[in-house]
Amino acid sequence: MLRRSRFLRISPPKPDNRLSSSSVLAPNQPIFKRKGPVHLYANKDVAMRGVTDDRYYGAKRFREVLRKWWANKAARWYFTAMFAACILSLFFFVRQYDFVLEDTGLVGKKKRVYKSRLTVVLDVDETICSFGDKAYRLRAPMVPRPFLSELMDYLCEIDCEIILWAACSDRYMKQVLHAVDPQGIRISSYMTRDESWYSRDFFYEKNIHWLKRNPNDTIIIENRPLSVRGCNSNAILVDDFVRAEYMESGMDHPPNDKALQTVKEIVSELEKTGEAVPRYLANKKLRHPDIKEIPCHLAMRQMPDELAVGNFFFVGNKFKPGSQGYN
Repeated sequence: MLRRSRFLRISPPKPDNRLSSSSVLAPNQPIFKRKGPVHLYANKDVAMRGVTDDRYYGAKRFREVLRKWWANKAARWYFTAMFAACILSLFFFVRQYDFVLEDTGLVGKKKRVYKSRLTVVLDVDETICSFGDKAYRLRAPMVPRPFLSELMDYLCEIDCEIILWAACSDRYMKQVLHAVDPQGIRISSYMTRDESWYSRDFFYEKNIHWLKRNPNDTIIIENRPLSVRGCNSNAILVDDFVRAEYMESGMDHPPNDKALQTVKEIVSELEKTGEAVPRYLANKKLRHPDIKEIPCHLAMRQMPDELAVGNFFFVGNKFKPGSQGYN
């Protein structure tokens, strides 16, 4: 009897790969079965298969899918609940936005505590500066109105809130700020074209009541009567400052233009007397001698009488001295 060596390895038997008589394929028998023919290369028939000339095919398919979804009761409840949730969310967002505007106004609350009670709102184009020809305003240098620096220095001296409000683009306003307030310490806030107040037409309005400031302490300087028709008792109109009208004569501004110097004196009297702005402007004995007034319906003939109530207060030669109601 033979001894098994401990070094002897016994390998498992190899499988027999030979085909048996039962596994032999019949003649012409396919090895794989396919549902359809296989195209090994692209041709016109294959590329255009399933393509239709109906331009509304996608819409029809989408309608069929919606009908299938809507036939399911769970899907109807789900999409109805989602639509209702979106509508309620939009409603609450608009309400919250209105509440924020009611509390803080268009420019928000005051950034800090100012020493002066006054809030001075200044229009930009054709009021405190001019870029000349409006078609090339971005190329022409800005020309400040005479006594602008004196006015800004005095407003900073008494430490009052200064707001620039103009129907211009942000790019235009940045150029103005770079020229008027390069260090960013004079202007408190500014507003440009925004759908919250700009109506995108000629009849846009600047109403100081939208700022949520005390009307007795707020004054606006403007050159356009139509813009301040809703707050004419707090507005002072000045002559239009358009550089293109004086470029042919070699001057950047009209002679003896002291509109901003008069505005500085008016603000100084308001600061010293502590009088309310509407009461100060309406009192002929108390107000500055250069302040004149004219009924609104005479100054704005393009507006109906019910929208032009009260008087406009102005300095300079904004309206002709011979006008009816001119004082």
